[in-house]
Amino acid sequence: MRAQGPGRGRGVWTVAALVMLVLLAGVGGWWAGRATLVTPPEDSGGGGDEVVWAQAAPASVGQSLPLSTTLRQPVEVVAVNTLSGIVTQASPGEVQVGSTVYAVAGVPVRVVAGQLPFYRDLALGVQGQDVAQLQEALIELGHLTGPADGRFGTATARAVRAWQEELGIARTGDVPLGEVLALPRLPVIVQLGEAIKPGRMVAGGEDGVLAPSGSQEFTLVVTPEQARLIPAGAQVEITWQEHTWSGVLEGAMADEHGSMTFQITAADGGPVCGQECHLLPGEESVSLRSEVVVVPPVQGIGVPAAAVRTTADGAGYVLTEQGEQEVQVVGSGQGIAIVEGLSEGTRVKVLATENPTDLGEQQPGLLVPPGESS
Repeated sequence: MRAQGPGRGRGVWTVAALVMLVLLAGVGGWWAGRATLVTPPEDSGGGGDEVVWAQAAPASVGQSLPLSTTLRQPVEVVAVNTLSGIVTQASPGEVQVGSTVYAVAGVPVRVVAGQLPFYRDLALGVQGQDVAQLQEALIELGHLTGPADGRFGTATARAVRAWQEELGIARTGDVPLGEVLALPRLPVIVQLGEAIKPGRMVAGGEDGVLAPSGSQEFTLVVTPEQARLIPAGAQVEITWQEHTWSGVLEGAMADEHGSMTFQITAADGGPVCGQECHLLPGEESVSLRSEVVVVPPVQGIGVPAAAVRTTADGAGYVLTEQGEQEVQVVGSGQGIAIVEGLSEGTRVKVLATENPTDLGEQQPGLLVPPGESS
């Protein structure tokens, strides 16, 4: 036989090194970053079967689609301006009882909750539902005690003067028409009419405050490919700023191109935003970030899916340093299996090197690695 030259020896070592790199790339690459330690291959002493060990660690599996939900809500004029002069302040956005939405000639225009538009000056001796709306606001603001009886008496006049003093305006004790507006619901995010801008001249009769009518529709439009991934009644998480609401998809309708439009409601059938709808923008159409849950998340102790094997009767197990350990798979995905019956930190055998390239092809349901018997 010919003696093996130095160049041939180096070639053998190069091939071995490449095999090791393939193994580590197939296993260590996807398991890294999940707080699970993959240890280097070691010789099992069984004639060349090198193995990789992984450490069981807390993990989560699941699948979701990042999409965009559209909020549609009719916006209508809810209050008309009745003051005249130069607009000196405009404050659209979220408003609550007592908030100033704009000012004309330095006079603040405030909002209170009420279904009846204010249509007259409010002063001593006036009675009616509009007075009761004013009184309810004064009670909420802490300026008035007692029931909102709809009678503008001396106690109400004192409360109005206290409110005027707080605002830094003349303490007249009465409320001229136009200085307080009634909005159907508060708090709410409002827009202002086109004429209500600082520096503009208003004469009265302009659109003052616009707000959503209260009818809100959340819809999700997906492509045919995305629709095939979404199960019936899937859950969706909708996010606006720091707020997140959960809803369900229902009422799917297909168009001529195969795209699907889903209606989104809360689990109880109400609006997705629940009691926080006033936090959403007041525009007629708003795009909201959302995630459709395709596979519900499962959390627990995770190991590489390729570490889980099955017995002849279908029971799952892993090979630990102490021997076989029975486990139950409760979830899988992204190359991870969430198992019960295994302690955090336990080292499990992932793969024999007889066929290392098969690791990247392992599916969550394929629990017996090729080349190994159960």
